[in-house]
Amino acid sequence: MSLVYIVSKLFTYLILPPGIFILLLFVAALFLKRFRVLFLLVASVFYLLSNNFVANFLLLPLELPYRDNFKTIQDADAVVVLGGGDIKGSVNLPLSGGAYKRAIYGLMIAKTEDLPLVFSGGGRDKRDSEAKSFLKSMTELQKYLLVDLKFSDKLHKKKFSILTEDRSLDTFQNAKYTKEIFEKAGVKKPLIYLVTSAYHMTRAIRLYGRFGFKIIPSATDFKVNNKQSDIWDYFPQMEAFYKSYLAIHEYAGLLSLKLRGI
Repeated sequence: MSLVYIVSKLFTYLILPPGIFILLLFVAALFLKRFRVLFLLVASVFYLLSNNFVANFLLLPLELPYRDNFKTIQDADAVVVLGGGDIKGSVNLPLSGGAYKRAIYGLMIAKTEDLPLVFSGGGRDKRDSEAKSFLKSMTELQKYLLVDLKFSDKLHKKKFSILTEDRSLDTFQNAKYTKEIFEKAGVKKPLIYLVTSAYHMTRAIRLYGRFGFKIIPSATDFKVNNKQSDIWDYFPQMEAFYKSYLAIHEYAGLLSLKLRGI
């Protein structure tokens, strides 16, 4: 590694967030005797959560059960894709990165298996819901890549089409309002390919199971990769901090379900 490369890396990890904040907290601990322990504690926790080793340690138990376990089932009724966020006002491809992966993976399964695809994702503003962002992204695929898509306002059994659910605000409501779509189509106990990010799959399965769905886990958007670790993984990184946040958010959600008996 060249000296210029090493210096640029150090600048990235120590001067840019979150490194700069962790560094300032440690420096403050050296000069402020009264709150030294508090500053050291906050800096240490912040560093650990921004560390790739810790972030991957937290995420791996959530993702591991869904690696290399995808299988096709002959009697599946549909593919259900859970929303994962969008970018309001985006010029094109308005779904967020994770949501776009979910949408594309769900589309791949639905087209291959000739099944309806239900995208579930709303928002507080019905005029600019995540479902509308999904439809805009699919329309772009159809226009620019010449993908043959069929849009519908109701569920067509055992036949490819795309429809959306735009009322839900969380995973519980994803399951609740999606079940209503199947009930209107006369499907009481639907067997579905459930598509969501790998770290979110366990919680999604529990909630959809509560509403009587039979689940074929179809995970995507894996955050933990198999790359060989190097010295830079010990430095704080915003991506690692985000992965830690995702993991903690899921563990909190799973704890909430357990307390509610789900």
